[in-house]
Amino acid sequence: MGERYDLVVVGAGPGGSSAAYYASKAGLKTLLLDRQEFPRDKPCGDGLMPHAAGEVAMMGLGDWLDEPHHGRFTGFSIFTRTAEIRQDVPPTLHGPHGYVIRREETDLKLLERAQAAGAEFLPRTRATKLLRSPAGEVTGLAAANGAPVDFAAPLVVVADGVGGFESKMKAHQNAVARRQYFRGVDGPNKEDIQVFMTEDLNAEGAGYGWVFYLGDGRANVGAGVSTRALAKTGRNLKDFFDRFLEEPKIAEWLRDAEPEGPAKSWSLKMGMWGAKTSGQGVMTVGDAASLIHPISGEGVGYAIESGRLAAAWSREAHNRKDFSASVLSGYARQLRRQRAREHLSGHALVNLFPNMDLAEPLFKACEGDRGASRALVESFTGDAPVYSLLKHPATFAAALKDVVGSRLRG
Repeated sequence: MGERYDLVVVGAGPGGSSAAYYASKAGLKTLLLDRQEFPRDKPCGDGLMPHAAGEVAMMGLGDWLDEPHHGRFTGFSIFTRTAEIRQDVPPTLHGPHGYVIRREETDLKLLERAQAAGAEFLPRTRATKLLRSPAGEVTGLAAANGAPVDFAAPLVVVADGVGGFESKMKAHQNAVARRQYFRGVDGPNKEDIQVFMTEDLNAEGAGYGWVFYLGDGRANVGAGVSTRALAKTGRNLKDFFDRFLEEPKIAEWLRDAEPEGPAKSWSLKMGMWGAKTSGQGVMTVGDAASLIHPISGEGVGYAIESGRLAAAWSREAHNRKDFSASVLSGYARQLRRQRAREHLSGHALVNLFPNMDLAEPLFKACEGDRGASRALVESFTGDAPVYSLLKHPATFAAALKDVVGSRLRG
């Protein structure tokens, strides 16, 4: 058995770096490992919602967020088949704005903060299995770094996204997305996050397209759909993405734009249901714990938050000298208290309708009600559960009447 650590963290994305940062600051001897070298590209929408920006700032990167080459958004523009909704970023404890920053840069900065706090980082190291005693207690981690290597530790935090390590704790992916960078996108309101609920992306499930402006003249243009849509239509993600680029408004915005690099795809498990988040000697964070918002697909803020909570429970377990499933279940309960409302209600919304086109009356009703449109945006950002729309009964009732009427006419 190799060198002994208090904690080993598998994966140096936002969740893993957060766990390593906070655990190291708490005095735990922490090893952070990843299969790749950094910096490395990570396909993503690159948006940091206000709560994500708040978590990044808590790690000492507030000034870095405001560097001029980073995109900064203060509003949302949502386009559906019949409605156009423009709304300021809802006022929250995290501030009235968010950011658009390439994950290649964000992930490197978070890793550097973990290292500065004292975490040891090993790149090009692939976790292979948890090591356990005959009694079933975690004793360390087996990995490969050119040759097999073992690390001794009573605690492991799994932060390897949708990777294959410790697969029995994973949930199946239920969405896919694709993005490409363009320079010279000529759309209005570049201070907004641009979201498109097109008919094509929502005909057989839930999906949306986006244009997120970075601060250096480029934009992240992408689209995501549910795996249910792929199965029902027999189409692939590239086909959905290419069709999104042909939407009249998008095609106009991209008319004189130049692509930078190829389009890249990734898969997601949206909604925190189905993944096991804790067990004897182990916790999962971020995408590995399915902490991706069911509506927006945003995961960076939840990853950093869950890493912070996992570090706190790592410290608690060491203080108690008890790494049992019973103790670490406190982490799972805290996650549910923090995020279950918006994740459960968002999961219910995207699975309630056979296609999101049936929700079109709701979007249209919100277009004329500033309070309801704000609630809609808050449900998108994860700052409120979807059922907060019930605080606007007249708008909700009008939308429901239209939905029922359209179903009866159909």
